[in-house]
Amino acid sequence: MLKFTLSVIQILIGIYWAGDAARQNPKIDAFVAQLEGGYGAFNRQLQDVKIRDGLVVLRKLYGWLAIAATVMFLVAARFVGPKTVLGTFWSAAFCMTVFGWFSIKWCMEHKKTVFEQGAHVALLVFSPFLMAVFDVLMGTHSMQILTESFNRTPGPWSWSIALNSHPMIAGAILSAVLAIFFAVYYAIIWIFAAPVAFCSTVLIGLPVALARFINVIAPQKAFFGLTVVVFSSASLWLLWL
Repeated sequence: MLKFTLSVIQILIGIYWAGDAARQNPKIDAFVAQLEGGYGAFNRQLQDVKIRDGLVVLRKLYGWLAIAATVMFLVAARFVGPKTVLGTFWSAAFCMTVFGWFSIKWCMEHKKTVFEQGAHVALLVFSPFLMAVFDVLMGTHSMQILTESFNRTPGPWSWSIALNSHPMIAGAILSAVLAIFFAVYYAIIWIFAAPVAFCSTVLIGLPVALARFINVIAPQKAFFGLTVVVFSSASLWLLWL
């Protein structure tokens, strides 16, 4: 079936390349002329698209698709039932589109996000050490209460912070633990978000690169350049098969 489809594509492109001999019918000639003009205008717009602007549009598309997936999931759950293949499909579609939206937003705006949330994270990280400082200055026992809760944690999550250790040491240890936690959290977000954002960038970049390539090989007739690319791709695909 694939070979047949590729062969049909080559035949249609060959007929198009025949030019006036294949466009003697006025209706066919008008259709081809409209196709050439429409694609030429589209190609001119596409080659001027900036990758960042394209990602912004794609992020919005992901958001709308997530909303659509949610609606379809609720409809499927109402009329078919949530525990069906259809419900699973729309749930997966929702998760994928939401994460696609988040990955683009994170990679494009992570500096802004870190700047906005940095003060809150820093306050949370240094709060145990600040509590220890107040214990030393004010003679309170906040760190003792805090370390008792950690020491009572069962299993592998238990801590070995001695209750009679200096509050400053305990505060420094807890602040270091929180700092490591947020650093690992930041790294995990990048590990998962970066590949998805890269795929989204490729999704935008490839059509733009193709449009610019077509403009180089056929600046006057973009549709002809597209047929050259499609014919070459189909021929190589047939050779590979």
